[in-house]
Amino acid sequence: MDKTSSVTMAWLIAEGCHSLPKTPNCQRFIPMNSKRQQRSVISKEMKNDNSGITINHEGLSEEARHLLAQSVSANSVRAMRADLRVYQQAGGILPATDTDIANYLSAQSALGKKPATLERYANSLHMWHRYMNLPSPIKTMAVRNVLRGIKRSRDTRQSSAPALRLKELHAMLAALDRSTLHGMRDSAIFLLSFYGAFRRSEVVVLGYEDIEWHPEGITITLHYSKANRSGRIETKSLMRAPAGSAYCAVAMLEHWLEASRITHGAIFRRISPKGRIGACRITAQALYVRMKKALKLAGLATQGYSPHSFRAGFITEAHLRGKSDVQIKRISGHRDQNAFERYIRVADEFENNAGDFFNL
Repeated sequence: MDKTSSVTMAWLIAEGCHSLPKTPNCQRFIPMNSKRQQRSVISKEMKNDNSGITINHEGLSEEARHLLAQSVSANSVRAMRADLRVYQQAGGILPATDTDIANYLSAQSALGKKPATLERYANSLHMWHRYMNLPSPIKTMAVRNVLRGIKRSRDTRQSSAPALRLKELHAMLAALDRSTLHGMRDSAIFLLSFYGAFRRSEVVVLGYEDIEWHPEGITITLHYSKANRSGRIETKSLMRAPAGSAYCAVAMLEHWLEASRITHGAIFRRISPKGRIGACRITAQALYVRMKKALKLAGLATQGYSPHSFRAGFITEAHLRGKSDVQIKRISGHRDQNAFERYIRVADEFENNAGDFFNL
């Protein structure tokens, strides 16, 4: 089985182990005499399963199921299953022909769906067919040309969170009341998100044991990231700011840990309205809510910033200040140069312009 099929099976089985009924005929794929008969049988089975996916998990040990579940992120699972539901709700049946998929994608494009969304729809349908050991209609010339035509006829630029530059970060921090636990925690997590170029899913799961303290700063061990599910250990080194600096991520983290008396487990935890620190870590959604509140206090609520703006802001700021790509990637963890370059957001098109020389 090739890599694509393996990943697909992992996605299907991982989700099925938790939510689908474990009946003897969970997945019964039998070759039929005709394509129509084959589609009819599978569609009937899928109608009995609201998830839109049939599962074959017989013979797998608990350990095998667990390992398969770890190979695909929960967000990918949710997105793929949602994509299949959209297809079925639009009247699509599985297996599909290239004509079915081409018409479906064309109709979804007419509804205003973005090219990137349609690409994801196509990929989810491709993976379903591969898992069912069926030829994928996505790879046919008809479907590929429809996707190409959609891209040519639409603006394919993806919207992305604007970069939160250092000036705006300081404005946010200045608006917080650091005499309170909420203010100290939010200041620490905002600074760490920026100088560590963290994704929000990464920063909220940091534990006390993940931090190694040095006179020059801290080294943070990252056990999991969006781009790393293979168990590869990643580290980020954050420098301590010179004396007299307005804000220092390392010093702010020290203040928060001292005030909260956290010496193990999650660093960034929930705080009750009465100022009581809980045992549970703050969620990624809660980080977004806290950031929105700080942006409003700083008068920046209309700028479209999100927690991902910290990561984009650090990369952009470092780039414009002359740091090399290698230096920045040590913090951001990027391995793909094209993905890395998309993070560099120049707020002013005339800033750092290549044509700024005029005299001999």
